[in-house]
Amino acid sequence: MAEINRDLSVGEVAARSGIRVSAVHFYEARGLIHAVRSSGNQRRFAREVLRRIAVIKVAQRAGIPLA
Repeated sequence: MAEINRDLSVGEVAARSGIRVSAVHFYEARGLIHAVRSSGNQRRFAREVLRRIAVIKVAQRAGIPLA
């Protein structure tokens, strides 16, 4: 059974939010979302990032700039 509160990989975030991996990296670089690094130096995202990305997508569709 999968752990309920486990963090998501960048690929999982992209797949679940319907955006490209490059967009996940872009949002992180702009400070819109935050990741922690695993012991293997991989980005790990909390599940709350999915909600934040959904808000970002709605804002972009409404014409609100990312800045």
